[in-house]
Amino acid sequence: MISRYVGYVRSNIVIDNINLGVIGVGKMGGIIVRSIVDRLFPAKQIWVTDLDKDLVARTCQESSVNSTPDIESLIGNSDVIFCAVPPVAVPHILPQVASSLSSPQWLISIAAGVKTESLESYFDDTPPIVRVMPNIAASVQAAISVLTPGSTANESHIAIAQEIFNTCGTTLVMEERHLNAVTGVSGSGPAYVALFIEALADAGVQVGLPRQEAQTLAIHTVLGAATMLAESPEHPAILKNRVTTPGGTTAAGLHALECGGIRATIAEAIIAATERAKQLDSIK
Repeated sequence: MISRYVGYVRSNIVIDNINLGVIGVGKMGGIIVRSIVDRLFPAKQIWVTDLDKDLVARTCQESSVNSTPDIESLIGNSDVIFCAVPPVAVPHILPQVASSLSSPQWLISIAAGVKTESLESYFDDTPPIVRVMPNIAASVQAAISVLTPGSTANESHIAIAQEIFNTCGTTLVMEERHLNAVTGVSGSGPAYVALFIEALADAGVQVGLPRQEAQTLAIHTVLGAATMLAESPEHPAILKNRVTTPGGTTAAGLHALECGGIRATIAEAIIAATERAKQLDSIK
């Protein structure tokens, strides 16, 4: 199940009377608030809280959303609770949520690696929970976010969560067994791509290009190639082969990359990030 971002368009999901409470308005929480305010939810229907009160004040000033002093107050004003907190904060935050949450309120979590089963364990009566793995490209409406339902979440909960994350990119719904691998590929992936672009630009400087022009070339080369692949059903190898002529410059460059073990190195990075995501579920 996939929904592609093409300039956000509301579906027929009814959210007009839903109040959203956001716990944590740091990196991803703040990005989501800025993405949805007045596009999906009116500012008056969004409530935010965070341990950093200056951050809350700044978010409210920028987006005109409502602040609450604590989690209990936030839940009292909200229908859907969006926990935008890191995995290390889950053991501190979830008991507070559990003490105040009541049916039909439900939860969205973006804590990397923390399974829905672990989130549900904090509650006596299991609420609907949707776990999401977004990425930082949400800040430019170009994220890929993967959603998975908990044991009591239904299609309506998934649809509303998709509405929220479709405002900042593309969504997929997948089985939870894939979420740690998703974290390794797309959650951490922007950092790998940034490193590749940095290396591409540095190499450009090494062969004589001015620094700024080398960086611009690297960024737009990656952007262009990614756009072509996103808009085509073809395998990436077809684009690679289309650029590669026998005995040409690209063939020489690809040979050097393969000799350097680029495929194995990327695979090791994904495996390491996936394993770390698995470990995060055990944080107590």
